[in-house]
Amino acid sequence: MFTFSVLFGVMMPAHVVYVQAARQPYDVHKIIDAFRTPNDDLKILCAHRGLRWNGTAENSRDSYFRASEADIECIETDIHLSLDGQLPMTHDHGLGRTTDIGEMTGQAAYNPYTAEGFNPKVGGYNFTGLGGIEQLRLRDEQGRVRDEYVPTLPQMIESIFDSGMNVVLQLDFKDETAIEPAYWALKHLTNRAGVPANEWCIYKLQSVWYQTPEVFEALPWVQDAFRSGIKLAFIPVYDPEYVGIFDQMASAKLFSQTNYTISLEVELRNVGGPIQDILDYTRDKSSPIRTAGTFFAGGDFTFPNTDKLTFFDTANYSLPADLHVNNSLYTYVENKAPMLLDAQVGNSSSDGHDYRSDFNWIIEQGYQWIIADTADGWHSRLEKQGLRNVSRLIADGRRVVDGTLAKTWYKRSVWWSAFA
Repeated sequence: MFTFSVLFGVMMPAHVVYVQAARQPYDVHKIIDAFRTPNDDLKILCAHRGLRWNGTAENSRDSYFRASEADIECIETDIHLSLDGQLPMTHDHGLGRTTDIGEMTGQAAYNPYTAEGFNPKVGGYNFTGLGGIEQLRLRDEQGRVRDEYVPTLPQMIESIFDSGMNVVLQLDFKDETAIEPAYWALKHLTNRAGVPANEWCIYKLQSVWYQTPEVFEALPWVQDAFRSGIKLAFIPVYDPEYVGIFDQMASAKLFSQTNYTISLEVELRNVGGPIQDILDYTRDKSSPIRTAGTFFAGGDFTFPNTDKLTFFDTANYSLPADLHVNNSLYTYVENKAPMLLDAQVGNSSSDGHDYRSDFNWIIEQGYQWIIADTADGWHSRLEKQGLRNVSRLIADGRRVVDGTLAKTWYKRSVWWSAFA
């Protein structure tokens, strides 16, 4: 019997399969391989805390889904450890800016511009039970409470499975103590394609924590991964802030010899500045590691709404009319007035300037992957330059989905225009 269904008032055959218009059928193993292998026509993009802004809370299920809808293949996320050993996905050490902890406990809501209000530490609260973090709703970038609750890492993996998203995660741990619990929590979880979560959740760890492969490989959870045949994906983070603490160049060379290190994050602030040698090492054709990534420091101010009840009160601080001054950029700094990146750079730059807010500078340095709050804007710009050949990431037997129709549905990123 031939049956019909109705979609938008149009009669269609019931057996027709509707394509998800903007979610690409990526293969997570191919995404991981693209982190390893430099490609002249592809820059990998990681949406910082998901594709947030415009009322979408950071590190939320919605922000992850929006990233997938925008063709973004990687999401950089934040993980803490709660008092009861759960893994809430929040960026700050305090709960005040990103949740409604103040309202829920009958105390003043926290204002990140003035430090007024209730902002308790994530690690001081249980996730489950009465008064637990799981009962807290998320705030968006302007302080408005959204109807979405704080997820844990396993819950987010399950959400990715349920929605069929084909993305990889960069796990940015805010607590070193959360790393091993995360591994065990993910061990028996997969994506819709059946790939173990511990193979597409990239362990992006501060290099100062584990300075050599010997130290890293001695960890019980790493030993278990080796015994279990899990193909770990590891990225050590090198930063000028660690200069003088240990030999980062020696560390990078050692990790580059391992099969689990897929790339390096090299947070160079200026050409010729501290850790330039590490980035140069990834450019050397004889190097066993040929890729590096960085964070696009594009700033995190948003256009304020007009509702005085929901917008964070900036008190005596006024948002600059022009966020750009002398090729630097004003950014949000918790509990302080907005500051230029250059005013924050200190000894991390040899010329007093932080160039990571410059799109062209990042491209000129040859970075293969970029973490950005405006990953959708980066996608559009890179696409025009022939640097987003996502067909390299598509699963075998599948085709690139034409997202043209989805792109006409709404204007993705008004915010990006301020930094284009």
